Amino acid sequence: MDVLSDILRTLHLRAEVFLHACFRGNWAVDTSGEQRATFHMVARGDCWLHRPGNAEPLALASGDLVVFPHDARHTLSNNAQPPPTDLPRNQVPNSPASGPAVTLICGYFALDRHRWNPLLEAMPEMMLIRHEASASVPLMDTLGRFLYYEVESGQAGSELLINKLSEILFIHVVRSYMEACRQHGFIAALADPQLGKALSEIHDQPAAHWTVDRLALAAGMSRSAFSERFSRLVRMAPMQYLSHWRMTQAHEMFHSTTSSVAHVAQACGYQSEVAFAKAFKKHFGYGPGQARRNREQDQPVIAEDMMHLSHPSIS
Repeated sequence: MDVLSDILRTLHLRAEVFLHACFRGNWAVDTSGEQRATFHMVARGDCWLHRPGNAEPLALASGDLVVFPHDARHTLSNNAQPPPTDLPRNQVPNSPASGPAVTLICGYFALDRHRWNPLLEAMPEMMLIRHEASASVPLMDTLGRFLYYEVESGQAGSELLINKLSEILFIHVVRSYMEACRQHGFIAALADPQLGKALSEIHDQPAAHWTVDRLALAAGMSRSAFSERFSRLVRMAPMQYLSHWRMTQAHEMFHSTTSSVAHVAQACGYQSEVAFAKAFKKHFGYGPGQARRNREQDQPVIAEDMMHLSHPSIS
């Protein structure tokens, strides 16, 4: 079982590039508050990243990629000083301006946040991949250049291809984060040879009659050592993780299939439909029937005030 793929699948990842343009003069880009993960790729030139509080501004250079998985507040601008509040955001100048040119590719990663996901919870507020570091991630640099080429070319079918490339970009960002954080949290648990086996068993057979003893045996560890390491890295007890993942799988089945409640309950390790429905409602705050009705509301909607930025030309 490829646990990472299993977890990524339940995120229902959808990506959309909403802005790709060349900025000159004084400008600011602020995509905060959309309740979606945001990414910015500096295709050409240099700019500055500003965050609230006492965070120092970060200089971004050509090829750098920054991702905000939890919609943390941020602003990109042409100056090391935070842009004034009256400077229009997300607007490409109507007339040519002087100063260095900066080409940005900005987009959204629409992720399903209606259910618990261990990978999403483990992600930090900001993930920055410098251009020089992208060379260590297989195909990351190539993917960035391919994305930029499609953005510039404007060929037939490029809009769909750009969005699909952006989805692949997110997976590569996650891989890069995993490589950098192999010693901490849930990512470390995935990378751990023993805990990884237990997680793989849970994801491969969520309906099995798992106990801490059986999971420890699968991991090749004593019960106490397994329970301690699992709880420390995953930040929840093994049986709690199992319960959470079963609920995630149940929600996924209601989202993508027409299976009956009884069938979903059995597939998630519950012998009683009543007990399953009760556990489901306790976990999500609504019952299985509402979960089915909610799936039509899971489609991403790009904010209307961003639509006019869909495809400005790049100079």
